[in-house]
Amino acid sequence: MYTANYDWGTSEKPRFEQEQLQKMKQSCQPHCFSTLNHIVGYCYNDARVIRWLFKQALRGFQGVTNFE
Repeated sequence: MYTANYDWGTSEKPRFEQEQLQKMKQSCQPHCFSTLNHIVGYCYNDARVIRWLFKQALRGFQGVTNFE
């Protein structure tokens, strides 16, 4: 959580304080979920997938290229 002004430690040595973490989760969730929805929306963009499949079909499906 980027807005944290607490020392949460490191991956190897976490210093989580459960009460503080729960408070931060409540204020973060609306923003975090909107970001998650944006990412999922990008990944599951039907038009983008159809364009990619069309490109592959035009090339005769001769190897996979990047989605972009």
